[in-house]
Amino acid sequence: MWTLLTDEKARLIWDQNLALFDDCSPFQSYAWGEYRRCLGWKPFRWMAVNEKGKISAMMQGYLRRHRFGIGLVWSEGGPVGDLSQCDDGLQTAIMRTTGLRRVYCRFRCDRQRDIEDVLLLSARRWSTPWSPLTSNYTMTLDLTQDQRQLLAGCERNWRRNLKRFQEAGLTIREWPAATVDEVLSVYVSMQGVKGIEEQHSRAEIEQLLITLKDNLFLVRCDDESGQLISLLGCLITGNRACSILSATSAKGRELHASYGILWAMLGHCRGLGVRTYDLAGIDPVRNPGVYRFKRAAGGTPVELLGEWDWASRPWLRWLGNWAIARRNGLRKAEAVVNKSALKKGVHNGLGLSPAQVQYRES
Repeated sequence: MWTLLTDEKARLIWDQNLALFDDCSPFQSYAWGEYRRCLGWKPFRWMAVNEKGKISAMMQGYLRRHRFGIGLVWSEGGPVGDLSQCDDGLQTAIMRTTGLRRVYCRFRCDRQRDIEDVLLLSARRWSTPWSPLTSNYTMTLDLTQDQRQLLAGCERNWRRNLKRFQEAGLTIREWPAATVDEVLSVYVSMQGVKGIEEQHSRAEIEQLLITLKDNLFLVRCDDESGQLISLLGCLITGNRACSILSATSAKGRELHASYGILWAMLGHCRGLGVRTYDLAGIDPVRNPGVYRFKRAAGGTPVELLGEWDWASRPWLRWLGNWAIARRNGLRKAEAVVNKSALKKGVHNGLGLSPAQVQYRES
């Protein structure tokens, strides 16, 4: 049976129960829900209790209301726990607690894809969307290995670039008091070099730094003059961590800063007892450079259970997928324009207009 937790009760018990599940995700944490609230979503936190009275599944979703009484519920990283609980009971609970009769619901489950889970969700009226929001593939690193084993798992050229970083006289340090302008400056430089769309809006970065300050571990890399050239931030929940902010400026790329900052982050997470580090989503076709970097760092490709959707009316599911496909098309067009401008040597600010991009495509 699924029940909705009040915000007050969720603040007290949500994270401690979430951490008990092997498939817990930082994007199901209480703080991430509050981050989404600050961006205009209303978080809902549901728990399922089995016949023994034990919490068997959890899902945090975010609601946006639209005209004509239509609501969109989106969930990142969940549900967690026993997916057999994701039946009509969950769908009924979503409609009852949101007070909506017309609901389109989509979640992205971050556990590894398994055919039994696929069959289970399909039997419970969940479907795979034809227009995904994010990549269903990621790279992970096993941090139960010692430092020597981790380094041995990296490709030879990756190790060589890490050594070049170590010889460049750069400084890496924890960054608890990061400012929005500094973080944005590195992203702007990276976007200009790569000719890509904006990765995070100012509002997103601001709320990440404010709302997630107790969950976000952020490090920076400075050159010899103290100038910021690279940054990396991760969210940690239980024994799992996931990259959420990652950017290296044009100068940082020349000095191989991204190699050193990732290596420092992995060392910090190992010290905290983190067992699995998620390097975030991969897309070998649209973003081959990032894919090669993560693979060379020793990352293991993982196919996630990924995105599934359900709607209270069949036409709502079609509408939801159509709207997402249109949004994806606009983003791809923007990326093409930016890359074209980069090739022509145009530096007039193209590609710096706000556009939300999901974390898994960084």
